[in-house]
Amino acid sequence: MAAAMPNEVTYRTKGMPMSSIADGQWKKTACILCENNCGIQVQVQDRRFVKIRGDKEHVSSHGYTCNKALRLDHYQNGGRRLTDPLRREADGTFTEISWDTAISEIASRLVAVRDTHGGRSIFFYGGGGGQGNHLGGAYRQPLQHALGARYRSNPLAQEKCGEAWVDAHLTGGHTHGDFEHAQVSVFIGKNPWQSHGVARARTVLKEIAKDPDRTMIVIDPVRSETADLADIHLQVRPGTDAWCLAAIVGVIVQDDLLDHDFAAEHLSDQAPVLEVLRRVEVSAYAQICGIPEATLRQVARLIATADSVSTYEDLGVQQGPNSTLISYLNKLLWLLTGNFGKPGAMQPHTWFAPPWAATTPTCSTPRSPARPCPLGSCRATSSPPRSSTTIRSASTP
Repeated sequence: MAAAMPNEVTYRTKGMPMSSIADGQWKKTACILCENNCGIQVQVQDRRFVKIRGDKEHVSSHGYTCNKALRLDHYQNGGRRLTDPLRREADGTFTEISWDTAISEIASRLVAVRDTHGGRSIFFYGGGGGQGNHLGGAYRQPLQHALGARYRSNPLAQEKCGEAWVDAHLTGGHTHGDFEHAQVSVFIGKNPWQSHGVARARTVLKEIAKDPDRTMIVIDPVRSETADLADIHLQVRPGTDAWCLAAIVGVIVQDDLLDHDFAAEHLSDQAPVLEVLRRVEVSAYAQICGIPEATLRQVARLIATADSVSTYEDLGVQQGPNSTLISYLNKLLWLLTGNFGKPGAMQPHTWFAPPWAATTPTCSTPRSPARPCPLGSCRATSSPPRSSTTIRSASTP
């Protein structure tokens, strides 16, 4: 188990006594390195963070900090950090120029490209830091509009593309779990002890582990720190997460553990999906993923009968085989059991401004015939029509 992190760090600026570089005034701000935006307090001198600590008065993080927040000075003022623009010259060398010069030259070149080739010839690629630092997203859109640029991307298009596609078709936007209050917490290819993503991650994980009335389930081939805390660790064979999830959802459907009232009020087009899941061979899928059938049935019943369930899938499965299908099956776990829009369950993101408009165009997706679909409903050359395999929409209660 990793050692406990300090709740305050002090940076000493070389050659200067501490008394001369900090005025002792703590300033409230927030960490920008992940979606949680934990509240922190800092003491500053010029561009340097002299001290960093958690903000105990913050409405959600309550003074919690992880190692990333406490190392913000390292990220902002590392030895290779550029503080002035560098212009590449014809011979490959770089010349330091002012910010005014850099902005003027970049703007004139972009305008020239737009006027010559059209705005659609300009492609915007931004960092994935938009999860935590929202300024890039705020200023990117006006710049694109001014240039008439249509196309953009970021690292999340690689990491989260499948999940975003599923979200758009199911709920119209991204969702997150209320793990602080969930009776059952499920982590799929996710180790929040290290990667966080859950508010006050280590505190919440330890609280769940200590509470006999709550259950933590981890689906991961790796025995991680989170898996060590879990009540049930489904240590699947690598690449077989989809079979594990399909078996669990199959049991929920076949044993009629569905929340029929929630489905009648908030789901549509579920009949074809339920028909496919009734044909899932739970025993065979258990053999494929390497988890005893009895354990999968136990997990399915725990999820279906819990007062509240929250799930979190991450790069452990999203960068592996069948990632989009895994995202879909994960969301079926909580949609079919009515765990959406209530305390302890999955919630729509409370965006200050929606980061994208969810659209659901009909298309065919090429699929490799090397490994058949775990649900047996995908053709080798293209995916079946959306209406025959998905819950088309789900409204928030």
